[in-house]
Amino acid sequence: MNISLNPTYLCNLRCQFCYLTPAQLSETRYASLKEINQRLKEISDFSPIQHVDIYGGEISLLPEEYLEELLVILSSYCRPPYNIITNLTRISPLFKDERVHLSVSYDFEARKFNELVFQNMSLLNKNISVLILASPQVIAMNVDSLIEKLNLLSNIISVEIKPYSTNQSNQLPMNFKDFEDFIKQWLQSRVPKKFLFVNEKKIQDSLARSYNAFSDDHIYITPQAKLGVLDFDATDNEYFRELESIDDYLFWSKKEKEKISKNDFCKSCNYKGHCLTEHYRDVKGLKYSCNGYKHLLDWYHESFV
Repeated sequence: MNISLNPTYLCNLRCQFCYLTPAQLSETRYASLKEINQRLKEISDFSPIQHVDIYGGEISLLPEEYLEELLVILSSYCRPPYNIITNLTRISPLFKDERVHLSVSYDFEARKFNELVFQNMSLLNKNISVLILASPQVIAMNVDSLIEKLNLLSNIISVEIKPYSTNQSNQLPMNFKDFEDFIKQWLQSRVPKKFLFVNEKKIQDSLARSYNAFSDDHIYITPQAKLGVLDFDATDNEYFRELESIDDYLFWSKKEKEKISKNDFCKSCNYKGHCLTEHYRDVKGLKYSCNGYKHLLDWYHESFV
């Protein structure tokens, strides 16, 4: 089982593309360590925990003692390293810990303090991963220049571009095809990448049918120390659905598969269950592709396989 552990929503940035509301980003409370331990036990009793992402909000805003104790708790359920996702506007002492791998959210000029973050990445004496959100501002940037800048740091070992999804905080003017076209630019760039391009690896895994697109191996722990899943509301905006138990999670996962099996587009798709979606949503047409990025998979297969 893969865990996304979200102990706090508190953040020092207010990005226009963030899925959290300004009120959530200002919340100073964080999940009880005792309750986190209880949730982890419930999960591990059901299925072994293979991987943990820790993110917020901004993790560096949590007390050092809290983070240290959290790592001790995690060690009872899963071997390190534990992946901390951070905006890296500040370097927490724990970020240098060998038990921690860092994934840095870095969106170039689309996010405040981008030069400070780049400098902080250069100061870290450890390998890091970079996560880029494909917001409207980012996809308008010159891809060759982006690759060249990332190549300047030898400790960046991987880069992944994450798709933007409309949410309960904002609905920016983007469609799935916009994301696909941006990924194609990265794949077609003549600038050599000195890092692993994770998106290409995921495409290859999807085509090999080794990527699991369902949510039956991924569960969240929220700042309220509740189990949760990422779901979509009646207007197709993403949000966190909190659950009361593992049984609720199993029921929700079963319903997700049933919904996809009945969808007019998904049920006959060659990539069903293995597409590039991070979270299945209701596909209503393929004019602008879908959040499984079917047209990108088709294009890659025709171009490179």
